[in-house]
Amino acid sequence: MKHLLSAALVSSFALAAPFAPSAAQAEEINVVMFGMPYTNGLAKLAGDFEAETGIKANIDVIGQDVFENRITLSFTGGTGDIDVVHTPVIQVQRWIQAGWLQPMTGKVSEATTSDILAGPLGAYNVNGDQWALPFFAGVGLMSYREDLLEAAGAEVPQTWEEMIEVAGKIKTDDQAAIALRAVPGQGFNMFIFPMVMRAYGGTFFADYEGGDLTPAINSPENVEALNVYIKLINDYGPAGAGNFNFAEVNAAAKNGQIAFAVEGTGIISQIVDPAQSQFADVTGIALPPGGPAGRSPAIGVHGMGIPASAPNAEASAKFIEWAVSAETVAKIAMSESFPDFTTASVADNPDVVAKYAAIHPDFLSTRVAALDLAIGHYRPLIPEWPALGQAIGESVNAAINGLMSPEEALEQAEADMRDLLGL
Repeated sequence: MKHLLSAALVSSFALAAPFAPSAAQAEEINVVMFGMPYTNGLAKLAGDFEAETGIKANIDVIGQDVFENRITLSFTGGTGDIDVVHTPVIQVQRWIQAGWLQPMTGKVSEATTSDILAGPLGAYNVNGDQWALPFFAGVGLMSYREDLLEAAGAEVPQTWEEMIEVAGKIKTDDQAAIALRAVPGQGFNMFIFPMVMRAYGGTFFADYEGGDLTPAINSPENVEALNVYIKLINDYGPAGAGNFNFAEVNAAAKNGQIAFAVEGTGIISQIVDPAQSQFADVTGIALPPGGPAGRSPAIGVHGMGIPASAPNAEASAKFIEWAVSAETVAKIAMSESFPDFTTASVADNPDVVAKYAAIHPDFLSTRVAALDLAIGHYRPLIPEWPALGQAIGESVNAAINGLMSPEEALEQAEADMRDLLGL
């Protein structure tokens, strides 16, 4: 899967037939998700699902930091207390290997799957089975302050090296230039740092696509990339930037602390939204910077799956079909900051188009361009990745905060990778 989007969001597809209650179905299901604009919006629509199907959906939206413990207890205990589970694509192979999910092949209609973007849908097809349906495909973008660039006499940086140059012109005692996620974690600094790493030709493995998973993170390319990442955060970021996550980056952009944010579309859509940021009218959107090896926008895909212990897979599948239907997704896209939908026909909804065009006229088109550049294995799609990403992220954060040199950090990261892979 080279590209996650080979064609823009242009086609309308047939919608699934209306859902009808059945006496054979469960009267109540439990859905566990972690907090995102989509999942928060979905929880508000639980009554719609009950009205359409007669099934009550208890949608529990919890913090991402406690989600893993919550679902692991349920999965390992086989308790059957979760009917539908939030399924990040970076977790799915580990969960399949552990026997924690049941395949959805044959449980959802072709009408439903035909209206989902092929790349995100295919990310959940493992060994010929469909293990989840995607609802979210976030991709890396860059926001920039047009007024600060103009005052500095600078152009929008196209490369990370140009970003350093421009940041030097903007940074003052009162004005920071950039903020990037720095806290450790496969969904935190390891969502952002690979954009820099891959731009310099860095990789995690010797030949991922060829099947050679020999750790290769301790390389000259990655050392160069890590030095750039550290310099931007420490020399041109706000105070405390070495411990920023996406919430702090979002706040720094909205309150005018920074000129640049390189973030996922969910955060960027808020930064350029006039209803949320006082600087939105002077903020532009661009692709994230590239480097000698080109651009590699971050990509994050999230979906919904059915736990192996779910007692009524038919009811679970019915909920997932409803949750990714064009009608439900359009409602969430309108009520929340949610431009990351994977239900293709929503892109033809005139209200959705108008909303995001009003937020920023270039938003949806730039998102499509970034998705077309993104690679499916931006973060490796292997069962061990969550643990690997956490370990690498810890070393990267230690380098940011001066606890290790970049060389020491990557040496440690590679040693941790070998240990976790049993090499």
